[in-house]
Amino acid sequence: MGRLDTLNSDHKFCPNCGSPTEKYLTLEQVAAQTSMSVEFWRSRIQSRDIDYVKIGRSVRIPQSSLSAVIKPVPAINTNTIINQEIK
Repeated sequence: MGRLDTLNSDHKFCPNCGSPTEKYLTLEQVAAQTSMSVEFWRSRIQSRDIDYVKIGRSVRIPQSSLSAVIKPVPAINTNTIINQEIK
């Protein structure tokens, strides 16, 4: 197994050039995208609720980890529920 194969087993890298295919976001970028504070995301990192990487002293959150944490909840149409109860 080559060096790039070893890297690709754990990380998302281009098999041809070895550059990262994952987008890594700063805490400020994550906070802006989610309209939540940087402190909120720091606490998620400290409690290990979200994956992160360290590049030197910098902390980055992979876009895929952020997408995994943000889960849309479908809206409930109360008119539909009321109409079903009446029938």
